[in-house]
Amino acid sequence: MEAKSHNLLRFFKKADQVFDWISKICIGLCGVMLIGIAVMICTGVFTRAFTTLNLLFVEEWSSLLLVPMSYLAFGYTLRKGRHFKVDLVIRKLPEKWQTILAIFSGAFSLVCLYYMILFALDRFGYIIGSGIISSGPMRTPLAPFAAAMLCGICLFAVDMLFFLIYRILELKKNGGADAT
Repeated sequence: MEAKSHNLLRFFKKADQVFDWISKICIGLCGVMLIGIAVMICTGVFTRAFTTLNLLFVEEWSSLLLVPMSYLAFGYTLRKGRHFKVDLVIRKLPEKWQTILAIFSGAFSLVCLYYMILFALDRFGYIIGSGIISSGPMRTPLAPFAAAMLCGICLFAVDMLFFLIYRILELKKNGGADAT
């Protein structure tokens, strides 16, 4: 039984490394998109200020790029502990209770993410099936942005699952002893 749990833990660690690598790629893509937004906005401002040329794509594309940036960064922020958290009361609790609350919040988050994945999948299918495009002047197809949203939510759900598994293992490892 011990060898079986050791192999399972080793599998989780390997899978976690793969998803950590994917999260790093996603945050790299977010960085490239952020640079692209900055370049587009600066170019739009300068061309409007020094010429009569108005670049129509700047506002639409920079707004649309914020969608994949937001969703693709969720998993990375969870892994690195860089998300916004309010833990004024939680910090005062013993470690065991902090872990228990983390498990409950992780489980609740997984339930919410399940419904978000269903919604994003439905939305993606609708956008692909209908060929939906943006209402802006460039008439940009929305399928890549819907795909990025779906991928980001799925990756975040996997990262949340690993977060939950590690908290359960942490609680099990500590043997339920109440740390004060």
